[in-house]
Amino acid sequence: MFKLQYPKTQVIYGNDALEWLSNVKSNKVAIVTTRSLLNSKLLSNILSLIKGDVIEGPRQHTPEEDVDKLARALSNYDTVIGLGGGSIIDGIKITFRGYYIAVPTTFAGAEHTQSGGFTSEGLKKSKIGKDIDVVILDPRATLETPKWLLLASGVRAIDHAIEALYSKDSNPFTDSLAIEGFKKLIRCLKDVDSLENRGLCQIGAWLSSLTMRYVRMGISHVFGYVYGPRYNIPHGITSCIFLPHAIKLNYEIAKNKLREIEINDTPLYEFMETFLTSLGIRKKLSEYAKLEDALRYVDVFVNLVNNSGNPIKIDIETAKKFIKEVY
Repeated sequence: MFKLQYPKTQVIYGNDALEWLSNVKSNKVAIVTTRSLLNSKLLSNILSLIKGDVIEGPRQHTPEEDVDKLARALSNYDTVIGLGGGSIIDGIKITFRGYYIAVPTTFAGAEHTQSGGFTSEGLKKSKIGKDIDVVILDPRATLETPKWLLLASGVRAIDHAIEALYSKDSNPFTDSLAIEGFKKLIRCLKDVDSLENRGLCQIGAWLSSLTMRYVRMGISHVFGYVYGPRYNIPHGITSCIFLPHAIKLNYEIAKNKLREIEINDTPLYEFMETFLTSLGIRKKLSEYAKLEDALRYVDVFVNLVNNSGNPIKIDIETAKKFIKEVY
């Protein structure tokens, strides 16, 4: 027997979805965004639809001190619009209890979950926040996002789908979301210069990221939690480093499910290796950290993996082997 509770969030999606903002009636509106978008055409467009105060939000990986600062800044507002990627959207999610509208500019999918991630003492942690009231998925919102970041965030969404499929918490509903989300993302990421494909990627990220409400992720996500904030590795890039290795580790136990998304009988870990290389975003840990430094955190890594949704437990030696392989 399975049990599901549907989220309460309203999603406005498709071309011209941003125009919906003109319907919002509030006298105390804050628009929280990244430094890179403070002078953007996108922000100007939003300000032409709804008047509000612009606030610079949390930096990459949502440092705890940035979250505390944001909580103070938002204390007098009734409505907040989050404009940006996962760090902005998560930061508001865990600090604000009023009417929250999210306008994502990447494919990371934070807008579709209730938990919000933040960094404390070099480690990514999460806590449950308020459900977002409205999510606006307009492909135009991604036009000023650097292409490498857009692709990397799409790989992170693929990571959600794959780790949901082999999660020990998986169920028929999340399997369906993951399979369809994966297929859409693989298709659309090959050509994100197309506005139509960007919209398709938003749908794929929506499906794959919704799984995180119902199942725990595995070793690839844990790698990001441990090594991403500590070495300032962009959120999606951690998946570009570790995901093929995560799939290979779990392949024997999960291969019957993973065959649902395999192409031409190529093992999924081999396909993902080729796919990431073709996108130009296959990365190594050596680009961000020294091996001896990275190996210092294998104890933390092992503990988190073995308490995650990963279907296989690992030991210290296995962890060291994987860190050396991705290095």
